[in-house]
Amino acid sequence: MTWQTIVVAAIVAAVFAAIIVKGLINKKNGKSSCSCSSCGGCANKEHCHSNK
Repeated sequence: MTWQTIVVAAIVAAVFAAIIVKGLINKKNGKSSCSCSSCGGCANKEHCHSNK
């Protein structure tokens, strides 16, 4: 493996880890991962906007 491959793999791993951490922080803070503007017809609205 060349050093360029290692650098690219490290960058990809760092981006992946940042996405996972951001998702966990959002879930802990009760933020929705729902990207739709109107969840009335969304099949996952129970998961996005569950009662606490």
